[in-house]
Amino acid sequence: MKRRHLFAAALMAASSLLPAFGQDYPNKPLKLLVPFPPGAGTDATARIVGQKLSEQLGQPVVVENISGANGLIGTRAMARAAPDGYTLGIAAPGPIAIAQFLFPTMPYDPEADFTPVIKINEARIGLAVGPAVPARTVDELIALIRKNAGQINAANPTVGSVMHLVAETFKDQGKLDFKLIPYKGGAQATNEVLGGQVEMIFNGVSTLASFAKAGRLRMLMVVGDTRSALVPDVPSSRELGLGYLSGAQWHGIVVPKATPPAIVARLHAELAKVLANPEVKEKLAGIGTEVSTGSQEDFARFLQSERNRWGPLIKKANIQPD
Repeated sequence: MKRRHLFAAALMAASSLLPAFGQDYPNKPLKLLVPFPPGAGTDATARIVGQKLSEQLGQPVVVENISGANGLIGTRAMARAAPDGYTLGIAAPGPIAIAQFLFPTMPYDPEADFTPVIKINEARIGLAVGPAVPARTVDELIALIRKNAGQINAANPTVGSVMHLVAETFKDQGKLDFKLIPYKGGAQATNEVLGGQVEMIFNGVSTLASFAKAGRLRMLMVVGDTRSALVPDVPSSRELGLGYLSGAQWHGIVVPKATPPAIVARLHAELAKVLANPEVKEKLAGIGTEVSTGSQEDFARFLQSERNRWGPLIKKANIQPD
């Protein structure tokens, strides 16, 4: 009995130290790891959020880009960082929710090596066709694909990307026969549609919208339950009866798994304030994204739902990495 009482007392003492540790935090600069090169949407998101987080915490938040292997190298660095709350990581779909189904071995465990802190934002995905394509609605495009089975080409911005997986879902659920042509990035893929080399593309709404407004592309649909403020006249997939279509580019914040819960809670609270800031919302909107936040548990559930969604699809479509 004595031994049990001593053990319980030790547990209570240890737990009582956690809030004190959390109150002392932070007392030195923080690092925010980005697993992609400077200049991309992930990097822009990190710098917008990092700047405001620095102001709130009273400590510098240094953004560090560690790119390579489609985000795997930087995400591995996040997993191996000291779990003391001073190294945060930007989570993105590829490294955290998709890569584990593409590669037979991984340099980290996306589920076991991280604690989700908060979801930050989403960038919506749209479907567009080139100006020479006669289809002016999704129904007309579907009819065109069925009439010309195997002859219609879709540009695939990146193998294994969310855009690719949304296109595979459209193909699979709609029982459609079209070819996905892989490219090295969204810019190259979009240019091929603009030039008429391929007929259609699933890509970021913010990228497609500017070309659509200039009359160089025709947007037929925004993927998801609602329309996008960037293209309010374009219907959503749900209102078109394609409720099976969902998916977006997104970002969140994660920390190494053993980070103390008090520190994680403090980070979540501070980041929630950051994302509620009108200036931050405006800046994130300026790079074509929408704030999408919630609790730590919400983000954890979201990550699991992404893995449950994309894993079986990757296996069924036999998608192989480049």
